[in-house]
Amino acid sequence: MVSFKSLVGAICLLFLVSCSAGVTEEASAAPPSAEPGILSLIVTDAPLDHALVVEALIRINKVRIHHDAGQDSGFDVLFEGDPIEIDLVALRNGLTELLVRSDLPAGDYRQLRLHVSSARLTLVNGNVYSTEDGSLKLSSQGTSGFKVFLDPPVHVESKLSSEVLLDFDLSKTFKPTPANDPLNANSFRLHPVIRVSNLTESGEFRGVVFQDDGQGGLGVVENATVYVMPPGETDTEMSLASTASNVDGTYAILGVSAGTYDLLVTKDPLVGRVNGATLSVGNVSLVDVIVQ
Repeated sequence: MVSFKSLVGAICLLFLVSCSAGVTEEASAAPPSAEPGILSLIVTDAPLDHALVVEALIRINKVRIHHDAGQDSGFDVLFEGDPIEIDLVALRNGLTELLVRSDLPAGDYRQLRLHVSSARLTLVNGNVYSTEDGSLKLSSQGTSGFKVFLDPPVHVESKLSSEVLLDFDLSKTFKPTPANDPLNANSFRLHPVIRVSNLTESGEFRGVVFQDDGQGGLGVVENATVYVMPPGETDTEMSLASTASNVDGTYAILGVSAGTYDLLVTKDPLVGRVNGATLSVGNVSLVDVIVQ
């Protein structure tokens, strides 16, 4: 089994998977190209409440991609082999891991399939939910893998490299049963909810979460959840991206499209918000948030 360990700071852990150019399950639907491009799939997460989760492991043993969002065959295989183990809890605030890097025929790709071989979720109270004992159930995967639609499509250009971020949203990927008491859930359902973004066509939000320290100053807040919200939106289920603050209060959210957003931060019972934060392509927008 291949496993990853996180690094300190906002850097990528490079794990290269060598794939032969043009490997397909059937006759390729790819347009002709003199030279392939290179596609890198990088993973990160938008975490569930970190006060509850110790570990969220997903093992992926096959990754496929297709030009057509509606097709179920004729995929290019980016990776197939011993499961790659990813701990989504370790991936936050700029930490990413390279899932796969592969030569790929030039063109536009609109569908990705991720095959999850197994998974495990561990909570702070010691409860462990696993696909091996049936307490963590894979939904809607079957033998075809989980579908991830690429909209806008991922463009691979001849002789050039493209980087695509897959942002797993744990708050929607792992669902407890019953839904209102995750620490005492009978089981969890796993259905990956993934935000896809091209890192060359997006920006980043970074900053620090603070609270009044009671002595006229500000102290940092660890494990606060930071949401990127549409302007004026208050329902966190409608968030576009999220992460949790580090021990020093810092946070980072990668791969956000250019635009204007609200930053909402919660750590029960603390809440803070900064409205009208703007972001442009290729830039980092620094936004500190005070909760109270």
